[in-house]
Amino acid sequence: MRHTESDLRKFLTEHGQEPAGREPSAHLGAIVRRGRRIRRTRQALTAAAAVAFAVTAVGLMNGLLIGGQPQATVAQLPVHSAEIKPGPKLPDRFPVVLGAEKFDLNLLHSQRFATVGTAQTVTFTPTSFFTGYKVVCDDPRAWVVTELRLKSGEPGGTAGRCGGSVGGHHDRLSAPSDWLKKRPQSLLVWVFPADAPVREVAEAVTGCRPRMKSKGCDENAQSRALGDPEVRRRLSAMVGEQPGRWAVGIYDRPATAK
Repeated sequence: MRHTESDLRKFLTEHGQEPAGREPSAHLGAIVRRGRRIRRTRQALTAAAAVAFAVTAVGLMNGLLIGGQPQATVAQLPVHSAEIKPGPKLPDRFPVVLGAEKFDLNLLHSQRFATVGTAQTVTFTPTSFFTGYKVVCDDPRAWVVTELRLKSGEPGGTAGRCGGSVGGHHDRLSAPSDWLKKRPQSLLVWVFPADAPVREVAEAVTGCRPRMKSKGCDENAQSRALGDPEVRRRLSAMVGEQPGRWAVGIYDRPATAK
């Protein structure tokens, strides 16, 4: 129960006169001052206890956040920062052999991708008629199909496993006459997982007929079947887009070496 100061004064006034023979009652002012001191002391103790509780709570929370050990809080790096890995590396140069002539093409343009199963368009501006390209994959056994405009103007390219995926125009005679005039140029690339059902789709669409060195529907026959747009369309629909890192590099001579 709480009493105000006026209640205290009233009580002391009524009971301040003690019966004869006893010690005189304490002076009213002294009693009031003593009551105020007791009240201030209690308030200070209450505030100190609240502060101590808050500090203890913060310490406990910090301990919980860092595994229950009472140590200083430190800034932490993102969880996935150490998990980031570089993608497949493209070579800096592309070697070309034309009869007795040997030379290297420099890396002109590159693009990286994180999914496989769908076509990707790589756009670039050639600097000579000797343009080449190379595809590299995290999985060298992935299937790769490329399509580039040929001298006749018709599309053509390569198909096979990623480990040997190279091509391009390596001289003036194999490149379209407007190769340097009609810019930019583009390269279409399909990358499929190594276990994609290439044989199943090839047999359904083309029969996967053997040719030359092929023995039945082997990898040579499957690679040739991947040149059929319908085979690629059905294979993309079956595989769908899924994770898989790869990169393509476009290589060329300097603009002065046309």
